[in-house]
Amino acid sequence: MTENIYRKLQEHLDKMPIGFPRAKSGADIRLLEYLFTPEEAKIATFLKFEWYRDVESLEQIYERIKNTGISLKDLERNLDNMAKKGSILSKREGKKKYFGNALVIIGLYEYQVNKLTTEFLNVLNEYISEVWGAEANPTDYHQLRVIPVDVSFDSELNIAPYDNVKKIIEDCDGPFVKINCVCRQEMEFHGEPCKMTKHNDNCLGLGDMAQMYIDQGWGTQISKEETLEILHRNQEEGLIFRPSNSQKVDFICSCCYCCDGGISSLRNLPNPADFVDSNYYSQIDPELCTGCGTCLERCQVKAITLIDDIASIDLKRCIGCGNCIIVCPSEAISLHQKEEQYIPPQTMDDLYDMILIEKTKLKERKSK
Repeated sequence: MTENIYRKLQEHLDKMPIGFPRAKSGADIRLLEYLFTPEEAKIATFLKFEWYRDVESLEQIYERIKNTGISLKDLERNLDNMAKKGSILSKREGKKKYFGNALVIIGLYEYQVNKLTTEFLNVLNEYISEVWGAEANPTDYHQLRVIPVDVSFDSELNIAPYDNVKKIIEDCDGPFVKINCVCRQEMEFHGEPCKMTKHNDNCLGLGDMAQMYIDQGWGTQISKEETLEILHRNQEEGLIFRPSNSQKVDFICSCCYCCDGGISSLRNLPNPADFVDSNYYSQIDPELCTGCGTCLERCQVKAITLIDDIASIDLKRCIGCGNCIIVCPSEAISLHQKEEQYIPPQTMDDLYDMILIEKTKLKERKSK
């Protein structure tokens, strides 16, 4: 009977934009058992998935689930507990509470910040290694993109506000929250501390996501000025800025090859640029380059090599993060705009709508 409710939940979660595929090993069920009690699992089968746009109120959820015999008080208690331990997404507006199911990534994994356990990491990594990737999201849409660090932009670039990290923060009404990076916490858990930074509070939440982390006690609320200071520190350490793949930015990750699985995977590809949503690339002026090699050490995706003591950038590898530019002592590197510009959807909800539509089309074509 218990097995049945977890299987029902797995099938329910698999209908989300980034699905929850079945695992032959049973790791999918073990992961759900870790995150949900049987009662909570039953409740979760009645929850919908929305990022933040249309999460449902406690009262709306109760109208759909009340025929099971659960009281409004018990439903609220369970939902509050699920939200607190990071099993679902939550939102508050005054005294009104909203809840929805969460993706595995970005979601359940990130919500375990500051409370990682060996049991969770073992079953999560077993699950991800078995069925993650194309099975969860067979589309070409990504949940994150890459934007440049705060370099001095050429006025001719006409950089879009959603690609300008300083503009993103300045235009946001807040709140802002600094969050310990769960990826770096996991690596420290395995005895492999980050090679690029000694700080853990590198991740930033904005708006509704920030409020959820503040409400649940997962992060520390900070000012707009403090947010910009953390971004500047992350930039100085050579971390790659990866915000949500939307014009209205919900979070900004500051990533490294040694802790983040996404950057690590890109680093091992022959053509990382083809797998990143980025509008820029770096270019070296051979007349100014002194061959000091500083940019080689800085580049996380190994896009730069020295040829006859002059640095050269492989555009198949460059992901446009701009980190090489700010350390070049001879100012030989500049940022350039790609001819074909990528315009992210307005919100993450819009992105997930696009993913779900494309997944449905792919499924229909496959069934023919």
